[in-house]
Amino acid sequence: MHFLAIETSCDETAVALLELEGRQGSRREPKLLAEEISSQVELHQDYGGVVPELAAREHMRNLPLLVDKLLGDRGLSLKDCGAIAVTRGPGLKGCLLMGVCFAKGVSVATDAALVGVNHIEGHLLAPLMDNPDLEFPFLALVVSGGHTEIVEVRGLGDYVILARTIDDAAGEAFDKSANLLGFPYPGGAGLAALADAQQSSRFKLPRVMRAAKGFSFSGLKTAVSVLVKQHQAHLDDPSIKGELAYAIQDAIVDALCFKLKKAVKASGIRRVAVSGGVSANQCLRARIREMKGVSLYLPSFGHCMDNAAMIGHVGALRYARGDRLPLDADVLSRWPVEEIR
Repeated sequence: MHFLAIETSCDETAVALLELEGRQGSRREPKLLAEEISSQVELHQDYGGVVPELAAREHMRNLPLLVDKLLGDRGLSLKDCGAIAVTRGPGLKGCLLMGVCFAKGVSVATDAALVGVNHIEGHLLAPLMDNPDLEFPFLALVVSGGHTEIVEVRGLGDYVILARTIDDAAGEAFDKSANLLGFPYPGGAGLAALADAQQSSRFKLPRVMRAAKGFSFSGLKTAVSVLVKQHQAHLDDPSIKGELAYAIQDAIVDALCFKLKKAVKASGIRRVAVSGGVSANQCLRARIREMKGVSLYLPSFGHCMDNAAMIGHVGALRYARGDRLPLDADVLSRWPVEEIR
């Protein structure tokens, strides 16, 4: 069976084509055949962040084009897709509506089964696509521009939150800090690249929320703002800018790894999967690999960011166990992953 997957939770329009081709135990294993993605970075760059209304309009424009290309390149049509997986939430409501309404229309027109997928569950299970040896239970660190949480993953639909940000996400902290240093939006990757070129820094930032259960990056963002303003006149000096970037990345990664170490110790689980856009960060990967006795599992670089392949992967697993999304179901802009089953 061909499976169409759609992801429109934020500013990436993504589609993927999967196939249910066999069984491993009682779980039907989806095979990724092709995927397409359209980035909206240039559209939102002038605003310094995602503008929800513009993002939703861009999804509406791009979805039919991407689906036509995805299927047309393989000589297929919508009628060849027996099921559709679509991100139902969490995310920007207008963006979610574009994907879900499109999927509902295709379902009605072709009689394809419809499966709603939680975006965070997509990230949680994304490492399974590229790591067939990853087994339940494992700890998942989901770290992106909108989400930062550590989850004990016991099986499909069986999740326990161990730590979650109470305010800003780590990816947002990277991007906002990068903006202060003069990087164009989204600047997190540029800041990380500059930081990776440094060996050390004379600057120090506070280690926040160590005693608390969850993450918090708002205080760190304030400290970064103060530090950068103190040295604003010297940002043209590559060494000063590089050391500031190093200090910022070190503080963010330290916060993530500190909580992750506590979760590993408390749970006794040594398998750690990291996903979300910040999982591509080389410093974060290196620090986790340094953790004694921990086995690190990562999705491919293309599947660290928001993508439809992970939505199709989870959608296919849920389809195989009988999950369906009613045509009158609404999108869920807030949908904690521990509430799904």
